[in-house]
Amino acid sequence: KQWYQRRVRGHITRESVQMALQNGISAKQILDFLESHAHPQMLKNKPIIAPTVTDQLYLWEMERSRLSTEEGVLYSQFLSDADFKVVHEYAQNIGCVQWSNIQKRLLVVNKKGHGDVKKYWKAYKKEHGE
Repeated sequence: KQWYQRRVRGHITRESVQMALQNGISAKQILDFLESHAHPQMLKNKPIIAPTVTDQLYLWEMERSRLSTEEGVLYSQFLSDADFKVVHEYAQNIGCVQWSNIQKRLLVVNKKGHGDVKKYWKAYKKEHGE
């Protein structure tokens, strides 16, 4: 923040906005605050807050929505590519694959499908003598 004669200049950073968002303050609330505390000279501008500032605040707010988390179960100890392929195909068919890495034989299924995949895998191993 810098002080000039009869005006204040602030500095909004991505980090400061993210901290505000984490504390439950929305981009709209930040903009409303800036508008309600704007210098009388700024109130003559239409819009009061520059569109680039408004757009950036909303973009930073949307960043938080890009990632979402969901619980899942990792299957990782397959003894062969064939075993992995069988379980992977079954999980795909019932629509519960969240992520997989075929080369490393890693499979993550959602919690909802875990019970079915586990039952299928046990039955498959029993049927095929493992």
